[in-house]
Parts: sequence; C-alpha cells; structure tokens
Amino acid sequence: MLELKNSGLPLYIDEKNHVMALSALLKYDGFGRKTVEKMQGLLADEHDLPLDELVYDVYRGIAYPEDEELLKKDDYRYDITIIMPGQVNGECKKTSGHYHGWNPEKTNTYAEVYEVIKGTALYILQKSDNFDAEDPADVRVDDLIFATVHEGETILIPPNYGHCSVNIGDGPLVFSNLAYVPCPVHYGPVKQFHGMSFYVMVENGEVKLKANDRYVDVPKAKFATVKENPHLGIQFGLPVYESYKKNPEAFEFLGKPDGFVDEIMSMLVYHDELVK
Repeated sequence: MLELKNSGLPLYIDEKNHVMALSALLKYDGFGRKTVEKMQGLLADEHDLPLDELVYDVYRGIAYPEDEELLKKDDYRYDITIIMPGQVNGECKKTSGHYHGWNPEKTNTYAEVYEVIKGTALYILQKSDNFDAEDPADVRVDDLIFATVHEGETILIPPNYGHCSVNIGDGPLVFSNLAYVPCPVHYGPVKQFHGMSFYVMVENGEVKLKANDRYVDVPKAKFATVKENPHLGIQFGLPVYESYKKNPEAFEFLGKPDGFVDEIMSMLVYHDELVK
C-alpha cells in the first residue's frame, strides 16, 4: 500500500488495483463507482466499449470524527476521487463533468476546491451563462480553459464554469475536493452534448484535444496552470484538509462566491499551449 502523503491524512492506495484504504481514525459517508458502461453518452468513441472497465471511484464525506462538527457548521464536505490510468478507445479516463447551480441571488454559481494528491490532472473549464436554458439548443460556451494541475497543486473551480477532471498522467489520478454541500450539481447540460466541448485523447503517446462537434461557436481555448493564494487558504505543500482546519474562514468563498470571482480567476496562469 502506498501512503497518499499529499493528502495530509492517513490514506493509502493499493498500487495494483488503485483502491483506497482509510485508516480507522477516519470516517466516510459513502462510495461511488463509475464503469465504462455508466459513462456511456459521454465518450468520444462508443464503439465496442469495454463496459465493465473501471473509470473512477469516489469516496465521500471523509473526516476525522472530531472535525465533523466544523464541516457540518460550514456545510462543507471533503471527498476523494481516483480516476484510473489508461484510455477508453483512445480517450483519457475522466469524470462525468457537470455545472454547479446558482447561488440564491442568481449572481454566480458556486466555486469548489480540487487538490491533486497523486498524478497529473487536466481540468476542462467551460463557462456558460445559460447552461440551464430550457432549450438545450440555446446553450452556448462563453469561455474555455484547459488547466493542468500537477501533484501537490490545487485549483479553485471558478464560479460559472462547468468542469470535468481528466487523467493525463501515466498512473492513477487521485484528487480531493472541498465542496459546499447545498450547491446543486447539474450533470444534464453536459450529458445532452455527449460530454464537454472537447475530448482529451492520446495519439502516439501524445495528449491531443478533439473538438466535440455537438457544440457550436465554441471560443478559442486558453491553456493554464495554477498558482497559490494563501488568502483563500491555498498553499502548495499544505494539504487542503489541514489548511481548512487551521483557517476555516479562508474558505468562505465556497458558500459565498460573490466578491471572489476575480480573485479566483487570477489564480490561473496562462500559457500559449497545453501544459503537460
């Protein structure tokens, strides 16, 4: 078993089957598993699919018992996702992708924290101001960002951006998320387009982007990496779980996104091409 040291928690992963083990010191609320069969309707090429092949696991509501009251007070939840290595018909394994719902004022959707514990992630971020349009044909993507996040780094998913996590590394991708529990999660607007606006493929050992032609008028893609922001509790090398416990107030942006949009967007560092 390999210890997931970047998490700051007593967590371990089986190096053969990539299943996670939690110390008895921790509690967790639930577990979910997505196979290729359950990812149908989201993949680039759905011919002759290996339906039983594992894509990703999610371990929900992980916490020390003594921290449950704090998390409950703030309405936050800490989860870990493991995306398996490899591809499905040439497409890198990924999560389903979704949009977050609006805050009560309908001014912004909610943000989220994603921390890469092991591996390399590519986050597809696509902004849509009308993702919840009554007629799916009316949905438009207003901005598109491919953000690469390496082991030990953290990204804040900006308000108003749908997102999907993609494993572009050689091994499993393990990442945590700290999320605001009342935040609605919308999978339908991604499913209705058969995925995000691009698929992430591997061709001759190289990561390539393939447009999803079900979308129209997609803006030119931007490429980014991420940087720290101690004011919002994000310091590379300090696990998110520890940072939250030390300074819960820094994560206020999760439940109250207004006033933090520009600061969250400023944590993206732009590049001329995809960073691997």
